[in-house]
Amino acid sequence: MKADLIEEMELPVVEVDLPRKRVVASFNYVRRELRAASHSILSLFDQAIVSATAFFTAAIIGRMTSPDELGLYYTTLAIILLVIGVQDQIIAVPYMFFAKRFEGRAHAEYAGSVWLHHAALTVATMVGLVGAIAFFTIQGSTSLLPGLWALLVAAPLILFREEVRRFAFADLHIGTAITMDVVVSVAQVAGLLALGYFGELTLFAIFGVMGGSCALAAVVWLVLRPAQVEFRPERFRSDWKHNWAFGKWALRGHLLNSSIPYLMIWLVNFAIGPAAAGILGACSTLVGITRVIQSGITNVLTTQASYAFSSGGWPALQRLLLRNTLFLGVTLGGICLVFVATGDYLATLVYGDLYHGAGPTLIALARATLMSGFSVVAGNGLWAIDRARSNFIADICCAVGMIASAAVLVMPLGAFGAALATLIGNTAATIVRVAILLRAWQSDLESGHGAVREGATG
Repeated sequence: MKADLIEEMELPVVEVDLPRKRVVASFNYVRRELRAASHSILSLFDQAIVSATAFFTAAIIGRMTSPDELGLYYTTLAIILLVIGVQDQIIAVPYMFFAKRFEGRAHAEYAGSVWLHHAALTVATMVGLVGAIAFFTIQGSTSLLPGLWALLVAAPLILFREEVRRFAFADLHIGTAITMDVVVSVAQVAGLLALGYFGELTLFAIFGVMGGSCALAAVVWLVLRPAQVEFRPERFRSDWKHNWAFGKWALRGHLLNSSIPYLMIWLVNFAIGPAAAGILGACSTLVGITRVIQSGITNVLTTQASYAFSSGGWPALQRLLLRNTLFLGVTLGGICLVFVATGDYLATLVYGDLYHGAGPTLIALARATLMSGFSVVAGNGLWAIDRARSNFIADICCAVGMIASAAVLVMPLGAFGAALATLIGNTAATIVRVAILLRAWQSDLESGHGAVREGATG
């Protein structure tokens, strides 16, 4: 009787599995968000180091030489920056997307193939530089020859350092990238100051110091975190085809879009003169403070966007893109207002009175960088949903707008005209990318795939 009474008084069992799962899911979500935020902050810090190095390099050259010499420096630097961009699109970016799909030995073999791709690009660069030296020697353009000869020595080291940085970011080893960039910054700035003090700040010496600094960073990388690499020659071709199928669209877009600002330096140099190219380059470096933020976000946004869409579908991707767009709008927009308020004061403060009147160029380039930031966010969204080809369409619009504007504006306005052309092209690319991304989302929404992708974990 007592047992029956107890049995009747037993309370129903409370189901606790569902609340527990929700707590665990919420905890994991917060942890992922905090980890992503920490990576973004570290990436911003690293990009600040890189941009500060470029800033002090240009300031030292501008202060201790002439606008003509600074223009020749930027004209030569544009070559290696163009090659670095190609390296990013066909080697580094595919690695960022595909490396996580391999584990253990397979990952080491894939990394080995990518390093062989890097070596092939480096050899091609050296051959191209030899051809350029021969061409300008025949043409009698001797002013560029010292820089080209210096690049012939420094380019392999500079490219190696950049590739290691990209590998570090792809594997989220941001501390390694920061350490390397600190070494480069200290060695490069100290070396240039020493050259300037002794009156030996020539193009050859400048790029020699840059190459030597990258060599020191490579040694640091080999000590801290050498890559786990296994070379299998039979994989070289298949991995290249796989990476090329993805990277070719990014490369085409880069050649149409991102490479044009480098070519703009050459256009201004040949159309107006090296002094005008020096002003354009000096203003680009000053505006580089905005690129600290943009590049810092981009270094981790590519990986984050891919993961967000694969794990959480459109809702997760939208949250990520909107958060980054808002952040860039507030930060880059605020910096643009600073340039508008100060005019050419910052240019004369850093480089001297010879750069008086550079204010309009600074403001136009700052606005161009703001539009570029928005464009990059939308472009990463298109990459994440596997629509790299759509990015290419936007890059065509950017190139057409920039080239057409430059043809009209550079001759009468010089460096300011080049800056306006850059702003026009970046604005066109941003509008097209955002429109394509919104159209893709709407299409998936109408087809029933706009919430969360099949198999996503949320």
